This record gives sequence, structure tokens and C-alpha cells, in this order.
Amino acid sequence: MNSPRLNRMRGKNFGIFALLIAIVVIATWLEGNFVAAANLKTLIRDTSLYGLISIGVAMVIITGGIDLSIGSLIALCGVMMVQVIDVRYERYDAIGRIAAIERPDEGDTRIRIDTGIDPVRAGDRMVYAGAFNESKAYLTGQVEEDDNVWLTTGNPARSLQTGTEVSLERIRYTNPLLACGLVLLAGAFIGALHGLLVTRAHLQPFVVTLCGLLVYRGLARVWTGDDQVGLGSALADFKATVTGNVFEFPLPLVAKLSGASESWSEWTWIAFPFTGVLLIIVAFAAWVFLEHSVAGRHLLAVGENEEAARFSGIRTERLIVMAYIVSGLLAALAGILFLLEWNSVQPGSSGNFYELYAIAAAVLGGCSLRGGRGAVFGVIAGAAVMRCLYKAIVVLGIEQQWEMVIIGGALLASVLFDEIWRRYQLWKSAKSVATN
Repeated sequence: MNSPRLNRMRGKNFGIFALLIAIVVIATWLEGNFVAAANLKTLIRDTSLYGLISIGVAMVIITGGIDLSIGSLIALCGVMMVQVIDVRYERYDAIGRIAAIERPDEGDTRIRIDTGIDPVRAGDRMVYAGAFNESKAYLTGQVEEDDNVWLTTGNPARSLQTGTEVSLERIRYTNPLLACGLVLLAGAFIGALHGLLVTRAHLQPFVVTLCGLLVYRGLARVWTGDDQVGLGSALADFKATVTGNVFEFPLPLVAKLSGASESWSEWTWIAFPFTGVLLIIVAFAAWVFLEHSVAGRHLLAVGENEEAARFSGIRTERLIVMAYIVSGLLAALAGILFLLEWNSVQPGSSGNFYELYAIAAAVLGGCSLRGGRGAVFGVIAGAAVMRCLYKAIVVLGIEQQWEMVIIGGALLASVLFDEIWRRYQLWKSAKSVATN
């Protein structure tokens, strides 16, 4: 026999998936470009990024807590990543003169030096005397052709001519995997601090994370002097991997609906980004934890009734701290991913309101702010609803000022549906008991 809680969860999950399908159908009906291949790829990428932080917040909400610091933590971790990477340049003496230069109508400019040099990598700079001062051309790599080595640059470098003497500045930075590991550890540490303040100092989660929202944003601004920071031309290969595509999958009808083809039978290949793979891995791990592990069941029990869970022998404090660690860890991961997507961070504005989007996605996806209830795939669907609403606003040409109104209205409707469904299930359960 199904419990009322399970019935409520199933009803809420059905509702959020139905809402997602309705948004896609209505937006496509009004504007076919909503399902264009490029737009679908963007939706997958954005849903993945916001889905990651939504899963982290959902873990905290299941315990009956809240995390308002997500957006500020994303900005702080993005700034931290830039600082840890520590992009710098080392100047070398003159390496020779330009023996030949080719500027094709399309593609990179190619430069050949009259002396041999060590292999260059993307981000290295060629330095030469310009018309008024020293000029620099960022290199994108090198190619070998007919025993000649050509340096490539996206800069046409019109002032470069055959015979110009050039020097080289080698780009130097911390190993990106090491930098990512340090930033993730910092996010986990901050999450653990939140959990300890809630469990050991007995502070309210709202207060702890609200203070975090202010402190982390302030630290990011102080650390950078409130200036935008970025990676510049560093980590080109790493960024291409993380922000690139892993595979493509076919979809029917998309070409016809988007106006790309007149045929209903043509299939369209949709690019699936690396961030989508990360979301699948994290979501699967979270689903296994919540649905198929003892600790996951205990986490739900903590949110349902913390005192009863403690008396039954569950280590409630450890589970609550763990939930905040997961939230901090996924916020740090999102901070890294957003930085690699944007290539820069504005400490005063990057990540603004992201905690609200994450909380809204979690609530839309079936998490109860009372705690004790949550479903991973529902949370991902909630994140998809949020991003589809935003993209529909853009595609349909609705003024951006309406974004908050529409998303807020959808969240309110979801909460009202949740409450009505909960009361219906309680009434149905009470009626069943009275009948028996």
C-alpha cells in the first residue's frame, strides 16, 4: 500500500514534468525557433549548470534547512579560481625576425620565424615594436607544414611585417585540475562551516547562510578591488573541453518546427555539452544516495522529524553537516563552470539571485520547505522549467522586466498546487481510515 508521502511525491513529480512539457509546447507553438538546435543546446547547458546548484540546495532543504549563500559563493569561488590559476607571463629575449607572414581572408594569421623555437601553446604572446609603443599578438598555437613551423594568431597584426624583430612571452599558470581541486575543497569547507554553525552553535540556517550571502560577496569584492577578473587567453584547451560538446543525439520534428527544413521526416542532431554529463553523474549519485542508501533514508527522516530521528539512533548532526558540504561543493563546482563559460567574473554581480533560482527549482521539483521530502529528477525538471521560462521570454520577445514576475508566478502556482495536493491526500487518507 502506498503511503500518503509517496503519493504526494508522485503527484508533484507528475505536475512538474507536465508543466515542463506545457512550456515547451506553448513556446514552440508561438515561436518555432524555441526548439532550434542551438537553442536546445543552450537549454541543456543552462539546465545543467543551474541543476547542479539546485541539487545541492535540495539536500539542505530536505533536512529542513535553507542555503541563501549560493550566488555569493559562486562569485567567490570564481574569483578564487582566477587567483589560484594565477595567469602570468615570462619574457624571453628576442627569438628572431619574421621570415614570412600570411593573412588569409578567413582563419588565423600565420607567422614563420627565421630561427627555431620551442613549441608554443595557446595564450603565449609575441612581442614586437609597434608604431608608437610595444605591441603584443596572442598566439593560438602552431602548425607544421613542409618542414616549416608556423605560429598562428587570431590577431591580424597589421603592423607586423617581414623582417620585424620579435620576442616571446610564455604564459604560465597553475595546473587547472589542481586549481579546481583547491576551489572544490574551499567550497566543501565553507559548507562544513555552515553545517557546524547550524548543528553545534544551534544557529538558524536562514541566519547563517544570509550572513554567508553578505560575507562571501564582500570577500569577492575586497579580494579583487571590486574589479572584473578573468582568465584571459589562459586554459584554452581546458576551457574548450569543459565548455565543449561530448556527443550529439538526433531528434525528430525539430527541423520542421524550427523552420530549418520543410520535411517532417528530417532528423536534427543536437549537441550535448560536457556540463550535461556532469549533471547526469551528480544526479545519478544523488538519486542512488536518496533512494537506495540507508544514509539517504536517514536524511529524509531528519527533515521529517529531527528529534524523533535523533532518538531513534540516527546521527542527525553528521547528516545535516554532510548536506551543507554537498551544497557548498556543488556551488564551488558551479562557480568554476560559470567562470569557464564566461571567462571572467564580476564580483559585484556574478551569481546574483542564483540562490533564489536554485531554491525555486528545488521547490518546483518536489522539495518541501518543511523538510523531509525531495526527488532528484524532480529538482532537475524544476531547473529545466526555470530555464525554459527564461528562454521562452527571450525567444518570444517578452520584455526582460517580466522575467521575475513570470518565474515568481510559476513558483507561487507550484507551491499552491503542492499545498492543495497535500491537503487532498490528507483528506483522502482520513476518509479511508474512517471508512475502515
